[in-house]
Amino acid sequence: MNETLESIKNRRSIRKFEDKELTKQQIEEIIESGRLAPSARNDQNWKFIAVTNKELIKEMSDYVVNIVIDNPKYSFVKERKAIIDDPILYSAPAVIFIVAEEDDKWSTINCSLAAENMMIYAHSIGIGSCFIGMARFVNENQELVEKLKVPQGCVIQATLVFGYADEKPEFKERNKDN
Repeated sequence: MNETLESIKNRRSIRKFEDKELTKQQIEEIIESGRLAPSARNDQNWKFIAVTNKELIKEMSDYVVNIVIDNPKYSFVKERKAIIDDPILYSAPAVIFIVAEEDDKWSTINCSLAAENMMIYAHSIGIGSCFIGMARFVNENQELVEKLKVPQGCVIQATLVFGYADEKPEFKERNKDN
């Protein structure tokens, strides 16, 4: 089987990580794989913000938990919180935020393409990842946005957690009729 297709088929969303840091080189390579993604009009209008500070990661996760914990729409957060300390960013050793201009109609698509490249590349080098949609709530907290150094006019479009997997989720069948 083709190496790339094998990485795509075998990649899983990882929500439990070993307590082991990624190297600066690994993080840079993951970001580089995102930079190589296609983008509308070749805009490459994204910026990547890597966070490895455990306290900041926990602060952001706690912020999101506090916003959504009592919302029935997000009941899974309360369920996860009952069994793990960090039900948003999963105490991951590295979190990468992909940010882009809020008013650019292509930003979400461009950043999603970059995110997919990053997750597939990470898998190919033995690093687990997960796309964290709930982290977009961080956009609502100006103090956290400033701590992340999100450029003026930009918002978090995609958030990914990375680390060495401490779980091996089973494959879930894909719908072939769509």
